[in-house]
Amino acid sequence: MKVKFSKNKGKWIWIALGSLAIIVRLLLSFSPEFTEQFYSRGLFLGIRCLLDYTLGWLPIPVVLVVIVGLLFFLFYKIKNLVNTHQSFMDSMGRVGLSLMAFLMGTIFLFLVMWGFNYGRMPLEKTMNLQPSPLSMEELQAELKINTIEVENARKAIPNISDSAIVKEFLPVDLENEVREDVEALLSELDYPTIGTVRGRLLQPKGILLRFSTAGVYFPWTGESNVDAGLHPIQIPFTLAHEFAHGYGFTDEGTCNFLAYLACIQSDNKFFQYSGQLSYWRYLASSYRRYDREAYKDYFKTLPKGVVTDLYAIDANSDKYPDILPAVRDVAYDTFLKTQGVKEGMKSYSRIVMMVKAWRDSRE
Repeated sequence: MKVKFSKNKGKWIWIALGSLAIIVRLLLSFSPEFTEQFYSRGLFLGIRCLLDYTLGWLPIPVVLVVIVGLLFFLFYKIKNLVNTHQSFMDSMGRVGLSLMAFLMGTIFLFLVMWGFNYGRMPLEKTMNLQPSPLSMEELQAELKINTIEVENARKAIPNISDSAIVKEFLPVDLENEVREDVEALLSELDYPTIGTVRGRLLQPKGILLRFSTAGVYFPWTGESNVDAGLHPIQIPFTLAHEFAHGYGFTDEGTCNFLAYLACIQSDNKFFQYSGQLSYWRYLASSYRRYDREAYKDYFKTLPKGVVTDLYAIDANSDKYPDILPAVRDVAYDTFLKTQGVKEGMKSYSRIVMMVKAWRDSRE
């Protein structure tokens, strides 16, 4: 047994580190103030700089390199297992220990490099907001207000027409412009923005969309990734959302809210429209769940250009049908809840409550 432990010492170390990280994560959940001060505004900033000024300089999305590397590693381990003449039980023991070490190592790196931010102070508390569910009347009022904002934002875009918006409306320096808007907002809210989070458009198109995902922040490389197949109108808002993750915010509703504020406060008129229309779609989804027939009647009153864009977004999404959507939803919903996000995937829609609370606080 001593020989076996010595031979697998590295695997046991990863298992121990992963277990320790889980324990620390549980302890940090009892003290958001401590997590905010010593991790989110402390250790995490150092990790942020380390990633941005090493992997961030690479010209390609590092997540693709990691995926390819994992595939080669898996092939090597399988080949090694086949070539090793052991009993079935011994082979299963080796495989089980290797999988456990890999899983716990992944958890350790995830939590240390970003995941401890799940225990930080909620944004609504630092902004002194009081988000609460909207009544039917409040939702209707908010939808009417935002519809006007959407219409005005679209009209303000230079050289706009009633035709569907195309990718030419996106700026050449998209990544830097969106990042600067997010950093400006966070600085205004007194959050540090050390480092330069990379924002990558992932190819091939649909690589995320086929899993009902528009973008993803990859903690192990520090990159904010957005599916290149997204409709152009959705890209600025989605990229801003992923940048918010990159600067240490974990809750999906919070990142949606920050993306909305960053877009509507941008000097870029197209970004403003992206933020307003993205928020409108969350509002409309909530309203449709309340009263589908009333929503249909309201939809008929929308400006022609906005309707054209909404249909174009839906048509673009139809190009990338989901792969195992039910499995994806259950897995991600479970993950969010284990990290303390009580609403699970419903947290994305918290943007409605947060924007309403933000409007009320300004009034």
